[in-house]
Amino acid sequence: MSKFFSPRSLIFYGGSIGFVMVLFSVVSAYGEANLKAPNHINGRYPIAASNLPGCLQNQSLVLLVQQSGVFLNGSLVPLDAPEKVARIAEERPSLTGHWDNRTLTLQGTTAYLPDCSLPINLQGSVEDNSLKGTIRLTSSSETAPFTASREVTQEKQQEGGH
Repeated sequence: MSKFFSPRSLIFYGGSIGFVMVLFSVVSAYGEANLKAPNHINGRYPIAASNLPGCLQNQSLVLLVQQSGVFLNGSLVPLDAPEKVARIAEERPSLTGHWDNRTLTLQGTTAYLPDCSLPINLQGSVEDNSLKGTIRLTSSSETAPFTASREVTQEKQQEGGH
């Protein structure tokens, strides 16, 4: 038992523990200073656009965005979509993409729009709660600019009030 408490063993174990503590504090300091989580952009974005391309033309739309770090999922649904359709669109998004340096890109289909299930490409930039970008049906070369503002949901209002 006394060989475990020899000065050599104590110096070795003490040095090892000290090294790990210093290494941990250096890595933690670096992470806090240089690694930042991407901005939170989850939510519902009603799209304001007057000249959407193709079959999207005469529709009032909402972009549903779900975020996990830099990866995005989303769906394009009618503004007046029944609650059931909106819930299904949130559970099984039809668009995928990524969020990189205030720029979002989403690609997929318009699966939840009646009479308009076509491949689509959305690109835009987000500042505060405002999304500005372009929307393009991949079957067409037309791109249309749009703007959207994130809706504040009841849950967020209640959280802010506490």
